Amino acid sequence: MEDRSSPSTSEATLGEGSLSTIHAVGQSLAVGPIFSVGLLSGLVAGFAGVSTPASVLLATIGALALAYLVSLYARRFAGAGAIYEYLFHTGGSVVGVFSGGLYFIGMLLIQGSFAIGWGFLANGFWAEHISSSPPAFWVFGVIYLAVIALMNYFGVKLAVRGVLVLAAVSCIPLILLAVVIIAKGGAEGQSLSAFSPFAGDSSGILNGVLFAVTLFIGFEAAASIAEETKEPRRSIPLAVISTVAIVAVFYLLMTYAMSIGFGAEGIEGWAGSPSPLGSLAETYVGNWLATIIGLVILFDMLSAGLAFSVTGCRGVFALARDGFLPRPLASTSRWGTPVGGVVAMSVVGAAVLIWGATNHLGDKVELPNSYQAFTVLVGAGSFIVEAIYVLLALAGLRLVYQLGNGARDWWRYFIVLIALALPLLAFKGALDPWPKSPEIGIYIAFGALALAVVWVIALMVTRPEVVRGAAQHAVAEHELTMGPESVEQLDPPALRP
Repeated sequence: MEDRSSPSTSEATLGEGSLSTIHAVGQSLAVGPIFSVGLLSGLVAGFAGVSTPASVLLATIGALALAYLVSLYARRFAGAGAIYEYLFHTGGSVVGVFSGGLYFIGMLLIQGSFAIGWGFLANGFWAEHISSSPPAFWVFGVIYLAVIALMNYFGVKLAVRGVLVLAAVSCIPLILLAVVIIAKGGAEGQSLSAFSPFAGDSSGILNGVLFAVTLFIGFEAAASIAEETKEPRRSIPLAVISTVAIVAVFYLLMTYAMSIGFGAEGIEGWAGSPSPLGSLAETYVGNWLATIIGLVILFDMLSAGLAFSVTGCRGVFALARDGFLPRPLASTSRWGTPVGGVVAMSVVGAAVLIWGATNHLGDKVELPNSYQAFTVLVGAGSFIVEAIYVLLALAGLRLVYQLGNGARDWWRYFIVLIALALPLLAFKGALDPWPKSPEIGIYIAFGALALAVVWVIALMVTRPEVVRGAAQHAVAEHELTMGPESVEQLDPPALRP
């Protein structure tokens, strides 16, 4: 029997398992629904136009299937490394370690992009509502990184409660705006064809799926607090599925309202505006609502950043605890928080912020350099996370097989195939045909992929025993005494028909 012992099992531990389902829901709000609608939906509209709701609908179907798949993983494995541990136990040690490295590079990129994006939005809000001479965007980016680091350092409960409160308050003015637009019939009347994947440019709709997927990226973040949750095998699956279902309804409502609000003639105002919701609020309600919406988008982006950083910090902690990163990165504070991860995320965030302040990516497209840097990193991060979704779905086929029940589980295979189709459709829309002038984000994603490959090869050559014995914090203690075949065949009661 291979050595299943894990290095440093007792050296570093996170806080006690006192988090509940509602805390897990708050962590799943890493999707940042208000921020995503306010900023990222414009990236979808740039490809899909008035058919943006169709792109979002396709992404919703796939996201729900992915959420169900993640819930199956979460019922069997409960560790701070989450995705890394899921794929380690179902796809094998090499796939698991490679995926862990790649996934958390993606988290670092997304978190860094948020520092740039939040600084850009805060700078614009200040210029429009407070003073025509605002501080530089990077000043706001530094404030963002400091708030994120402090809330993560002093406790996950504080961070998650902040996410919940901000999200609950922030959704109210957006729903009000959507109701008003729909009640007034928008710019050109109601048009349910906006939801049809066949009513518009099919290529544009598929391209739109790539960025529509980014609206949901982060829903799996709840899995990262499994070690700190009282009943992780119950709370995490509930949080993941319920969050995706709720935000899906919100996204469909908002993108439909925005689609008819701008209309076919004014759709460029959605795709090209840094504040499309503010423009709609001024048109259909008044300047006062535009001001409120600008403020709540800032709050929600901060809350999404908190949730992403919670995931990233715990990913760094889990990899360091298992011996794949320098040991000091597995250190924890007296509040049971991963202080090594907090430091790592802050350092990377600062480096990305410096790059955002010095790049010239926006010069060619006549957009602010900071905004263009944000979109490039979000694109790179989405490519990486979608690649992980592909691996989760492929390994999910094996997971469903391990659960047993034979032909009775045909519907589970069907759901996993839908989950697999979502990222594949996104890749097809973005890369087929290959862009004549590929975005730099594509090259960044490929660079991350190459880095993860080199990293895992180096680990396999220099520390093969550590690789084989990793990711054991995700399984129950009684499972550790069994051989690998027995662990794979376990069928937790929660998954039995």
